[in-house]
Amino acid sequence: MRGNLFPLLIALVILVFPGFVLAQETAEVDSTAVAEGDSTATDSIAVEEEVVQEEEISVDTTDVDGVVEEEVEEIKGGFFSNFARFFRQGGPAMWAILFFFGVGLIIFIERIIFLFGIASAKPESLMAKIASLVRRGSIEGAIAITSEEKSPLSKIIEAALRNYKGTERDIQNAVDEMALAELPRINARIGYLGMLANVSTMVGLLGTIFGLIAAFAAVAAADPEQKGVLLANGISQAMNTTAFGLIAAIPMLVAHSVLTAKADGLVDDIDRYSVMVMNMLAQARREA
Repeated sequence: MRGNLFPLLIALVILVFPGFVLAQETAEVDSTAVAEGDSTATDSIAVEEEVVQEEEISVDTTDVDGVVEEEVEEIKGGFFSNFARFFRQGGPAMWAILFFFGVGLIIFIERIIFLFGIASAKPESLMAKIASLVRRGSIEGAIAITSEEKSPLSKIIEAALRNYKGTERDIQNAVDEMALAELPRINARIGYLGMLANVSTMVGLLGTIFGLIAAFAAVAAADPEQKGVLLANGISQAMNTTAFGLIAAIPMLVAHSVLTAKADGLVDDIDRYSVMVMNMLAQARREA
């Protein structure tokens, strides 16, 4: 089941993120249309009331101002509507950055679950139990304890305990073989976060260049009355792609640093406690 977690989450982000943004854009368009319809209806009612009874309109201007302010706030929309507008103005490069950010988010969640959950053990407590059983000569009991754990450290210790009757070279080979299988699981996919962060930044800069090219090309061929609008749209696209690229890259760089530090700590624990177990087994055999 854990092996299928990463591709399932990747498929989820590919399917859900674009639909979410499109839904926000559609909702924004619908809300704008409704707001325009409401404002038209309000204007027509106001004209009729002015014709019928002009003095009633000027009685309470405070209420009218409050209604206008509420309508303006509704037109402005909330965070998701603003983000949908920001995303739409950025152009096609925003979709690539969104995809990279989604993949990075999935990698971060999967690595958090593994490194801080499955692979995270309490080595001091585990080694205390194993040392107590080994001193009493209960190797099978120590193997039973390590087999209950799913962390890489417990599997490496279990490999050493199962080769207790062999030579020190046999124990070392068993530990090395299990370490070659478990250590890549600890560092898996962490390096992709740094790569995705750099690519997101580069795509944002590329979108900026394309936006400026499109802006100046449109201004050169446009009417004088439309130059200001076209230039503003092009600059908006350029700035939005740069901003979104940095918004996606910065969290991924932070996540990369956090996961790398955790992975390095787990590897250090494996190196330390595997040597400790081998020395413990060697001493137990000498005493026996």
